[in-house]
Amino acid sequence: MAWYNDIFNFSKPQPQKANIRKTIDFEQQLQRVRQDATRFNIALQSAESPMYPNRFLLMQTYQQIVLDGQVQSAMLQRKSKILCKKFMVYGPDGECDEAKTELFNQKWFYDFQNLALDSIFWGFSCVQFGAIVNDKYSSVELIPRIYVVPEFSLVRTNTATVTEGKHFDEAPYNNWCIGVGEKRDLGLMMYLAPYVIWKKNAMAAWAEFAEVFGSPIRVGKTDVRDEMTRKNMENMLRNMGVASWAVLDLNDNIELMQASRTDAYAVFDKMVERCNSEISKIILGQTGTTDEKAYSGSANVHENVADMIAKQDTLKMQFVIENQLVPMMIRNGFDLSGCTFKYDDSESLPLSEQAKIDASFMPYVKFDHEYLEHKYGIELQDEMGVEEENETETENETESQLENIAKRLRAIYS
Repeated sequence: MAWYNDIFNFSKPQPQKANIRKTIDFEQQLQRVRQDATRFNIALQSAESPMYPNRFLLMQTYQQIVLDGQVQSAMLQRKSKILCKKFMVYGPDGECDEAKTELFNQKWFYDFQNLALDSIFWGFSCVQFGAIVNDKYSSVELIPRIYVVPEFSLVRTNTATVTEGKHFDEAPYNNWCIGVGEKRDLGLMMYLAPYVIWKKNAMAAWAEFAEVFGSPIRVGKTDVRDEMTRKNMENMLRNMGVASWAVLDLNDNIELMQASRTDAYAVFDKMVERCNSEISKIILGQTGTTDEKAYSGSANVHENVADMIAKQDTLKMQFVIENQLVPMMIRNGFDLSGCTFKYDDSESLPLSEQAKIDASFMPYVKFDHEYLEHKYGIELQDEMGVEEENETETENETESQLENIAKRLRAIYS
């Protein structure tokens, strides 16, 4: 197969019976439901059942949790450290093979990494690959998580059963499908759920506080008993804006009791701020890379923690690719036997720091022009041109000095 791949673009159709998504009788939409602590506890107990684990209710909770802005920001930050990494494929001889590397430098592989990293948060990702066309997979898609039972390596026919379906780790499905994540892992969303629920409750209460006390109530008082006249006043107050209003008799009174503190809003603000910090700690292990108030010294420590977690995620992806993806590709005919996939973990300095280091060596080491031009984007002249230019500058400086001396002499003896 190796010589065939070298001469022609490799293509292979996906057998109809190998698409495990077709196991699902009828795909239903996962309805969005308002979440609270009670719903979450029930969903968690259902998912943790040792005999009949069912993640349907838990996925309902998770799809609401992931809408939170702080959660999205932290997830994107953690995933981007892996998705933006360079990688190489080394051949059996230990040398970097650019042709093999190009097989992975495609959109399908980026999509696979994205879905595989989602397993950190969701607990498990069952990924279905499409047909092979011109040396790359035509599609990479996620099997809806409500139909996947990771504990049994099963894609079930419907959400009412946990035993009927097909096993994605058995042939022919395992040649076109990969399950990423630990079977009993429920993901980081499990730890995020309470804080996101409390945060939403705090923000809802804050919005209600703003609605009641943010705009002054409008009160219209009248002793008119004519129904039409009172309705005219009601319509006038109603159309004046969104603030509360009331039509009262002359002797009636409305009293709004509120805290005497001027910073009553801080109760809600601090609650939201604390929930955001806990969310960042769960996903990123720190708050310094998401908190605008972080100081320079502590931010460096937090950045080191973020780098440590990124190395952990890199190692996880390395195992998934080496132990699951590459063997599946070899079974499908890709010439990757004896090859090794590795992420590039080399650290690159900022350009300004690199320039300082290079400048310190220039008196002692001769740099290649191509390196300097490529690294710093500057055009360099050859040494002969530089010498001629220096000679010209020296001559001009000498003439200028002579003219200055002549002017001074004329000024003295004039």
